[in-house]
Amino acid sequence: MPGWKKGNKVKRVFIHAYAAGNLGDDLLVRILCERYPRTKFLIWADPSYKIRFADLKNLRVFSLDDKVVRYVNRISRRLKKCDNGMWKLLLKSSYATVHIEGSVFVQHQDDFSPAYELDRQLRRLSRRLFVVGANFGPYTDESYYDKYKELFQFYDGICFRDSYSKRLFGMLSNIRFAPDVAFNYRGEGNSVKVKKQVLFSVIYMESRGGKYSISQYAEEYYTLISSLAEAYIERGYSIKFISFCRMEEDEKAIKIVMDGIRTEYRKALSTYFYDMDGKGCVDQFYESEIVVGTRFHSIILGWMAKKKVLPIVYNMKTLHTLEDMGIKDYILMEELGKVDVNNVADELMGREAVNVEELKKEAEIQFLDLDRILS
Repeated sequence: MPGWKKGNKVKRVFIHAYAAGNLGDDLLVRILCERYPRTKFLIWADPSYKIRFADLKNLRVFSLDDKVVRYVNRISRRLKKCDNGMWKLLLKSSYATVHIEGSVFVQHQDDFSPAYELDRQLRRLSRRLFVVGANFGPYTDESYYDKYKELFQFYDGICFRDSYSKRLFGMLSNIRFAPDVAFNYRGEGNSVKVKKQVLFSVIYMESRGGKYSISQYAEEYYTLISSLAEAYIERGYSIKFISFCRMEEDEKAIKIVMDGIRTEYRKALSTYFYDMDGKGCVDQFYESEIVVGTRFHSIILGWMAKKKVLPIVYNMKTLHTLEDMGIKDYILMEELGKVDVNNVADELMGREAVNVEELKKEAEIQFLDLDRILS
């Protein structure tokens, strides 16, 4: 690869991440690669990531349709009766593995063994294994917690993003916590012209079933977002809806919300869908005055851009972060039907932006272990 000459002692680090076209997770990978420009990073992802991360010259994307991947997989199946041969080879041959992801250790099913076995395999195959920016839980079975408590002893370092997760494993010396990795983002937004605009980040509720279902709040959620958008239009604002993840159907949620807004108000509406341009998405936060955020990282990006932010809490990961920061102005799912939209709109307009300068400094601790081996 360009910039890596034969003979140079460059450390190869494998990134294990949620590569599904989600803006928040993609930002985490970008932050990691930009922090260590002299490290050669490798990631397993679909071919679209070769375009999405084309500017990251120290990152190589491996995909199932690559010639070398197909060759190694074919040989490993034939000689070792082994699947995913290339993925395993990348883990074994890398100096370290970094598992960088937000909601990693969540018990989604009663039978959690497939997810646990993947994490156990990561530990077994990696020379060194670090977790950056994760949270633990929610979970319902004590055996889930017990298994991970035993497994975590063999990790080289874990940094959670909330104090709740850290307290669960207070007995382990290799675990710490710091504010979310996204507080390390150094995007340039100062040149973006601010508009009288409210930016809404929404999620598709119907697919949020399962063990921690919030799909029962779907109608109230969409109604609240539509009503709040109308309230701001009446106050002279334009409205922009941003999709973080096509695969998780943010775009479908946006259509539902927009369909719920009166026809005569729709000329004030616009959309921005994340696909390949992460900077373009971040710019939407800088150009807005107010952010109404459901996506976890939409809340953090709003704070980073020094905007007035209203968090809508759909997951304990958001609530734990708000609690750590001492923030009490947010809307819970069970409160959706009780919200006075006009009061919320007026209160948010008069709210001060959250000062996150100290959190930015504290968030550097997320990379403490990696700084020791890569800087």
